[in-house]
Amino acid sequence: MIVPLMRLLVTFISFLVLGTLAASAQSREDIVLTGGPALRFLEHGKAASHDFYWFNFIDASVIRLKELKDQAKPDEQVTWVVYRPGYVSRSHEMEMDLLPQIKAKAQQVGVNLVWFDTKEELISYFNKGLDRDKTKIASFDYFGHSNKACFLFDYSNTIDTMSITFLHVRDLKKIDSDDFSSHAACKSWGCHSGEMYSQWWKSHFNFPMIGAIGKTDFSHGGEPVLSNSDGKWTQ
Repeated sequence: MIVPLMRLLVTFISFLVLGTLAASAQSREDIVLTGGPALRFLEHGKAASHDFYWFNFIDASVIRLKELKDQAKPDEQVTWVVYRPGYVSRSHEMEMDLLPQIKAKAQQVGVNLVWFDTKEELISYFNKGLDRDKTKIASFDYFGHSNKACFLFDYSNTIDTMSITFLHVRDLKKIDSDDFSSHAACKSWGCHSGEMYSQWWKSHFNFPMIGAIGKTDFSHGGEPVLSNSDGKWTQ
């Protein structure tokens, strides 16, 4: 009886050691997701006109990227995921290629830049951009237009006051919850996310995402702030 018991004990210890080694080998990725700006042609003359400055979401994203990069260890990855068509459209409107400026920002901060053109490409990056068994998403920030049910990547960029490329709350089920670490720090800096999106996020991923009750304001540079005195951040 002693020999079989010893074998069981050795097997059990081996599993513990392998589990510990696997956990220690697991790395992390911090993701900042950036939506596109509205076109001035579609917003010009409105009482509440969006994105006079095309770099609104870019500047706010870079501030967060620098924070994450400063905190990251050398083997940890910080990734900037940007909605490319929005900046292509704004480039055509401004008669200036804006994409090289975004690339230069990424290089200056030292982060990995990933472009996406469709919702499907974005979801694919979450699920398959890196080996999610080895590299978990440890933090996520979204900078861009949004309403309570959607991240609006091309708001007023394709159709006036509308979006045709968006991540709806119902799309969250297409993102594997195992892509994230169990206590990932997540925040949407867009408008109204705390009114619905945060609740669906927590229901699917089992950890919170901070979002705004009310609107947020990117127009002053730096990190966006709540637009109204009765607004608040919530999970």
